[in-house]
Amino acid sequence: MTSDRHATWLELFFDLVVVAAVAQLTHLLVHPDGLRIAAFFVLYTAIWLVWTSFTVYANVASERTRTRTMLLGMIGLAAMAAAVPEATGAHSAVFAAAYLYTSGVASQGLTRSGRLVMSWSAAQRNAGLLPWVVAFWVDDPRWKLALWALGVAMTLASAMAAPADPARMEEFQERFRERAERSRRPMPAFEMRDVQGSHLGERLGLFVMIVLGEAVLQLVTAIGEVEWGWSQVGIGLAGFGLLIGLWWLNFRFGFDEENQTPPRFLLPAHLVVAVSITLIAFGLGTAAEHATDPLPDLHRWLLCAALALCLGLCALANRAWRAFAILAVPLGLAAFGSYLSAVLTVVALAAAVAAFVTYFNRRPAPHSA
Repeated sequence: MTSDRHATWLELFFDLVVVAAVAQLTHLLVHPDGLRIAAFFVLYTAIWLVWTSFTVYANVASERTRTRTMLLGMIGLAAMAAAVPEATGAHSAVFAAAYLYTSGVASQGLTRSGRLVMSWSAAQRNAGLLPWVVAFWVDDPRWKLALWALGVAMTLASAMAAPADPARMEEFQERFRERAERSRRPMPAFEMRDVQGSHLGERLGLFVMIVLGEAVLQLVTAIGEVEWGWSQVGIGLAGFGLLIGLWWLNFRFGFDEENQTPPRFLLPAHLVVAVSITLIAFGLGTAAEHATDPLPDLHRWLLCAALALCLGLCALANRAWRAFAILAVPLGLAAFGSYLSAVLTVVALAAAVAAFVTYFNRRPAPHSA
């Protein structure tokens, strides 16, 4: 396999739907309650799983990637994004049907390409679809969401459990061959493929760029909608500095073309980072609206905990054990910062990110397996 393959224009076009999806997901946090917060995490994971399936499809299929398959996936993902505001209510059937549809399109695309994925089984054999089907007969939105959560958890767990066993892949191929013979339809010659690391790293990095772009947009929009004073200027500068620090950490010590971490670890870590940055973006936007007042407790917890999780994952992935001490700042603010103004909270969080950057700047940029 070549190591110099890059994202195609088709894949970049596909990513435009993710921009809309992330924006829609953020709206769930505007008036948060338990159900809407739970929905944010479950729906985000479902949308991310769809995006991941098509990313793995294009990665493994390579020159056999079909434009039609990618465009059909875009339509399904766009339907999921459009249904997000009422995904636990009037549009729940649309969201679930679109999730099942897009998962099937990605799986069929891989099957037709004649390539079997070795290192991320969720793209081809999604064990967590059954709870989504059962949820069609459940009316209570809480139980429906619980079934969806079970489904995405099963999908992630099965994909992370272990790389595909070649013997089981051979059995899958044999069953497919027998089914094709009975239907008298031609069957492609299957070959087992692992994902191409450089292409996957690039695609994951582009997704992070999307959520960072959404973060910048939310911060700028929030600052533009309030009356300007020193507090708003402080949040704008500190928030922008915080996002620059996250960008630097993610692309020097996180997701890039040289990252050789196995997909079953790299992909879930990417989900955590993407969700965390989205929550940080929302928190910064809220802080701009409450610059001189304390942040609402729930918003403060989401902002600080998301930043601690993002930084902690970076420290863990790079075995930077001393950097964990810096996490005391966001965690302390989450627990005891209820009387601090929003501007002081954001400045303190930006200082924690700056300390992280300073610490990591003295280290080489390893791309550990």
